[in-house]
Amino acid sequence: MPSSVRTFSLRTHLLFLVIATALPVMVVGAILVSRVIRDNRFEAERRLLEAARAGAAVVDAELQGTIRALQGLAESDRLVNPQLAEFRGQAERVMATQPTWAAISLTSLDRHQIVNTSRPIDERLPEITDLDSFDRAVRTKGPAIGTLHVGKITQQRGFLVRVPVLRDGHVAYVLSAWITSERFSSVLRQQVPFPDEWARGVVDTNGVVVARSREPERYVGQKGTPAFLGRYQQMPEGVYRDVALDGTAVYGAYSRALMSQWVAGVGVPAGVFDAAFRQSMVALAAMTLLLLSIGGGGTYVLSRQISREISQAAEDADAISVGLRPSPVRSGITELRRLQNGLVQSFQLIETRQRERDEQVARADAARAEAEAADRAKDEFLALLGHELRNPLAPALTAVHLMKQRGENSREREIIERQIRHMARLVDDLLDVSRLRRGAIELRREPFDLAEAVSRAVEMTSPIYAEKHHELVVDVPQGLIVDGDRIRIAQVISNLLSNAAKYTEPHGRVVVAARQQYGDIVLECRDNGSGIPSELLPRVFDVFVQGERGLDRRQGGLGLGLAVARMLVDRHGGSIEVSSGGPKQGSMFVVRLPAASSSAMRPGPEMPASAVSRVRAGRVLVVDDNHDALVMLLDALKQADIEAVGAGTAKEAMDLANVVRPDVAVLDIGLPDVNGFDLARALRALPGGSWIRLIAVTGYGREQDKAAARAAGFDAFFAKPVDMPTLLDAMERVSDTHQT
Repeated sequence: MPSSVRTFSLRTHLLFLVIATALPVMVVGAILVSRVIRDNRFEAERRLLEAARAGAAVVDAELQGTIRALQGLAESDRLVNPQLAEFRGQAERVMATQPTWAAISLTSLDRHQIVNTSRPIDERLPEITDLDSFDRAVRTKGPAIGTLHVGKITQQRGFLVRVPVLRDGHVAYVLSAWITSERFSSVLRQQVPFPDEWARGVVDTNGVVVARSREPERYVGQKGTPAFLGRYQQMPEGVYRDVALDGTAVYGAYSRALMSQWVAGVGVPAGVFDAAFRQSMVALAAMTLLLLSIGGGGTYVLSRQISREISQAAEDADAISVGLRPSPVRSGITELRRLQNGLVQSFQLIETRQRERDEQVARADAARAEAEAADRAKDEFLALLGHELRNPLAPALTAVHLMKQRGENSREREIIERQIRHMARLVDDLLDVSRLRRGAIELRREPFDLAEAVSRAVEMTSPIYAEKHHELVVDVPQGLIVDGDRIRIAQVISNLLSNAAKYTEPHGRVVVAARQQYGDIVLECRDNGSGIPSELLPRVFDVFVQGERGLDRRQGGLGLGLAVARMLVDRHGGSIEVSSGGPKQGSMFVVRLPAASSSAMRPGPEMPASAVSRVRAGRVLVVDDNHDALVMLLDALKQADIEAVGAGTAKEAMDLANVVRPDVAVLDIGLPDVNGFDLARALRALPGGSWIRLIAVTGYGREQDKAAARAAGFDAFFAKPVDMPTLLDAMERVSDTHQT
């Protein structure tokens, strides 16, 4: 129902308020402020600059008087044929007429003092100070004014005024007057009296304070502020506002003396100087307050009404925020009426959106629960898949090792070994991708030499390079220390080397180089292979992405190696990039990793030895429910002259352990009766069992499996299939630890 109340816009009400109060204040205030500021500033600059000029004139007059007095003394006939005692008397009589002088000294050209009025005639005198002014007086044959320093005799701050003693146009001696800063301060008192708050000072050519009228003991000897020094180097005189040495804001002026080039300055605290301005501002504020009071009386009624209705609108908004319905308001202001209607509509819309959101949240929770269940099922499936794929690979790889130990180095054996390792790598890449995407891989970071990881990667990929007759050039110097997981970095490099070998025609060339650049270690892997098309470059690190292949798929692989490499480099806080000129132009991968200090590096684990005759494992108990794996591993251990016994179940293992008392136990985890973790604890619980070294060799390779193995007391953990040299090396290491 339309309301009969006449309304006005909020803008109209506020316009009345602004016109009634602000306009007269703004006009009067602008006029007064501009006039006060202009007059005060002009007067301040004039007085300060006149004071600085007067100070510079007094400084030059004092120094010129000193020079004239010294020049007169230099004409003494007692210096023709040195009569030092008589000359000293003359010097003392002259010094009595100069209140600022503290001492007179006569110095020979070899820079040794001959006479100093502050010391007895027969006392040994120290070497002179302020060599610069001495050399200047000798070189120019004219007066030289030194800079402020601490005298060796008086131990007070002062400066020297020097004149040369000329005989037949040559410098015979240098006559100097020592003027202390304390005495020179009396020069400042010769100026026209100034208010006590004004500080006067003199600065020498080095920018050091020579004299100051206020607190000289605190500031004499200090350099002026950088801003002050910069000003007088640019202009011979000027007026400024700045911060003084004591940190207070000041108005100041300076003027450089023409003869001495010293600078006289005057400073006034800003608070003192602005007092007159503040008085003007107080008057202005009083007038403004009066005008505001007049305007405020006229706007009070309007402002009260607006305030009341706006407060009610704010309360309605608060009510909506807690789910309450806003109350109706009959406002005479158009905008407030529209605001109230908007609040009511907003409340209705919020109710509708809340119901929709609750429904969406419920659906999202259900979908998330379903996705988490599917993810868990996928992880369990991948773990089971890895276990089932690794189990048959373990005895096959061990059998190939036995064939090699027996001298059966046939081409067929090499093919079998190569394909077994390829299959194991595919399984590892598949599981690594899953773990990396979930952040389930734990990095064991430590400083290590990148050359070690490169050497390990080269060894891992040597079969494919031998098969394809590639030339592999390694240019990685020792001493490039990386902060990371040495095993995972070796995996990254191995994946890059494998990728380069696969996509390079036989007899190709692959170069691995590394260098330190700023705070990073940069590793490059270049090849002259098939290259990468430009449309594939942005996706080359994606999962299951591969270059174009024929139906024969000679390169093999699942397109996971580069994806794993990028994820591992990202986890290390590094970066990996790829570039290629296109098909048949080769490619280059660049890895950047954080560098570490070489002093923080600890020695890395030794690489497995190729010979096994040195293994000192003692008696070994092997437990595996896979009969082929058990038989092959026992044969391989016996081939290495190791006394070994085997069991297919945990019960058999416990019975054997009670009889043979093994030194090392190699356990599978997925046993039919008791899992390998519980079996490990049971073996350690046997009498004398605390000395048994435990090694896990299992088809499970997840991070949680490794963590459970550490918690169960295992000394080493390997995912099947494992090389015999690696296993034998682990046996020797854990045995050495036991003996230690």
